[in-house]
This record gives sequence, structure tokens and C-alpha cells, in this order.
Amino acid sequence: MKVLILEVKTAQSVKALIRRRMLSELPSHLQNWDFNFAKKSKEKGKSAYVLVKEDSPSILEGCIIFSIHEVLGPFLDLLEVAPHNKGKAGKYKRISGCLIAYACGLSFERGENEDKGILTFKAMGKEKDSHTKLEDYYRRKYGAMMNPLGFMEIYPDPSRNLLEEYLFRNEN
Repeated sequence: MKVLILEVKTAQSVKALIRRRMLSELPSHLQNWDFNFAKKSKEKGKSAYVLVKEDSPSILEGCIIFSIHEVLGPFLDLLEVAPHNKGKAGKYKRISGCLIAYACGLSFERGENEDKGILTFKAMGKEKDSHTKLEDYYRRKYGAMMNPLGFMEIYPDPSRNLLEEYLFRNEN
């Protein structure tokens, strides 16, 4: 799927793609990523997707692992932007938004019955208390809410809004 990300230095939109990735191409701790996507993607039912720029498809800008959880339904197992895109010094913005919106789209496609369009995930970060900051960020930026089990969820209406903002407006 084609998306647009934002180059921070120039404030210009850059064409990018979200696509499935092969196991051998997934990032791990060895490449300074916080999560080991290669290991997680080996688990049954997990699918890995990456965001890459169209003009440099071998350089990962971000990555997600998506699955259908037997109890929680559509589930975003992992989300991470590439180390060179983190924080204020990051090269590109909109990476997380595009990947979360893509996962929301998968939740509509693969979710069943009452789970259709609901994306569930756990806010996780490398630092001890980063999950609290991430939970606040996901609430503010993406309309996520905390469910009674302690997981974040993006419900169908906010999911549609994210699809519109990050994916559908970018179709060329």
C-alpha cells in the first residue's frame, strides 16, 4: 500500500510503501531496534509488515507484527519506528500513524463479528515507565482507549479516521 511520510528536514512528503516482509529481512536487537521482529514473526499466526521509502526499499523506516488473537481479536503485537526515525532527531514522521492505520485496515479485513475494526495492542517501550507516556500518546494521537483487561484499543470510528488520515488520502 502506498503512503506518504514526512521528511523532517525539508517538511516535504515522501512516497513510501507498506508491505509484508520476509523473515530474513526483519530487524532485531542486533540492528539497534528495541524489539526482535525476526523472532516474534516466527510465532504461529504472526504477520510482519514494514514501511519503506519507494526510492530506498531496502531501508526499513518502521515495522509491525499483526495477528488475530484467539480472545482479543485483531492484535498489534509489535510496533516500532526505525532507530533513525526516533525522537526529535528522527528523519521521518508519520511512520507510526501509517503503520497503525494499516493495522486498523487489517482489523476490518480479518476481524470477525464484534471484533471487526477494533485493533488491540499493549503500549510497550524500552524504558521502565515508557508505557505510561505511550498510552497517553496513543489516546491523544490515535483515539485509543484502555479496555478493562489493560490493553489499548482503537475502535471502529477512530480506526476509520486513521485510515482516512494516513492511508486513503495518500492514494495516487
